[in-house]
Amino acid sequence: MVPGRGPVKIAAALAVAAAGLGGGLAYKKYKTYLHEKQLRKQRKERRQRDASVSEQEQKVRAVRNGAAAKSRKRPRKRKRAATKSKQPAQDQ
Repeated sequence: MVPGRGPVKIAAALAVAAAGLGGGLAYKKYKTYLHEKQLRKQRKERRQRDASVSEQEQKVRAVRNGAAAKSRKRPRKRKRAATKSKQPAQDQ
């Protein structure tokens, strides 16, 4: 059988069937592609884990060194256009 799920599996099966004698080669390439895709996904997850761990380590180090906690910067308030108050018309 062909690896994969759903429409991917169907597409792979069609590719193998359409390739005829070269089906073995197409299957190998497809199998390699899926394997590399899985490896990329694992690498990405590992990087994210490592990044979050190092971020927490930095926080721990900062606390240990007595550094103040990083406070979030408050967004600036927009200045409102100064409106002139209307003066009542004076009759002379």
